[in-house]
Amino acid sequence: MRNAFACLVLSLAVAGCADEGGFIGSWSIERVESAHWVAPGTEPDQSIAAAYVGKTIAFGQERIDGPALLACENPKYRFEEVPAEGLFQGNLAGANDDAAAAEAAAAKMGFSPPVRTMTTSCAHDIAFHMSDASHAAFALDNMIFWMVRAP
Repeated sequence: MRNAFACLVLSLAVAGCADEGGFIGSWSIERVESAHWVAPGTEPDQSIAAAYVGKTIAFGQERIDGPALLACENPKYRFEEVPAEGLFQGNLAGANDDAAAAEAAAAKMGFSPPVRTMTTSCAHDIAFHMSDASHAAFALDNMIFWMVRAP
């Protein structure tokens, strides 16, 4: 009984290490919006958005299945807690590294820093930021793509 309990605890610990951020699994890309750092009124590029919105991305231990730049073999995931000014490669803070502006923009987007973030370390090093356990976002081509965890 003691060995079974020890094995259970060890397997849970290993599983937790493999997905420190809660990202592993399937997500549906549900919508896109212009990034907060582009000129107001700038619409998302629909030719790019169409390649992602409505598609599924599956984060696995050995690979990422998904559209175009998101797919990857042998990802080297990095998990961290990121402050508002670190979201989307620091773009919320603007050219002046304005932490208050980043905090305000993050709050408006639904983030409560520090934000659980997973970076894929693939050819295209994309950071995925969780707003809650079922929603996350990533930036690509000055657009923010929002994902929801697939059932």
